[in-house]
Amino acid sequence: MMTYCTFTKDGEQNINGVHVTKQVALINGLPFELKSIYGMTADDGEAEEGHQAIEDDNPDAECLICLSDPKDTLIMPCCHFCVCENCGKELVKAK
Repeated sequence: MMTYCTFTKDGEQNINGVHVTKQVALINGLPFELKSIYGMTADDGEAEEGHQAIEDDNPDAECLICLSDPKDTLIMPCCHFCVCENCGKELVKAK
């Protein structure tokens, strides 16, 4: 894994922080950029450790197209986690 970042410095040029700008994983020698998945976080923007981000009783866990099946499919390249498998297949057919 490769992590690209920028460092912040204080007035004396000492490094006092870091900001990750991009991460790349090498799988079988091929580079894949890691991206955020939209729709898999808690309401406050971050999933709490040890807690499932999308719960069964959460109405936002339903597919945005059929509104009945749970979300289980990631749309690429936008990285939205918002549809069920069946609706995802229908989207591909429609293209």
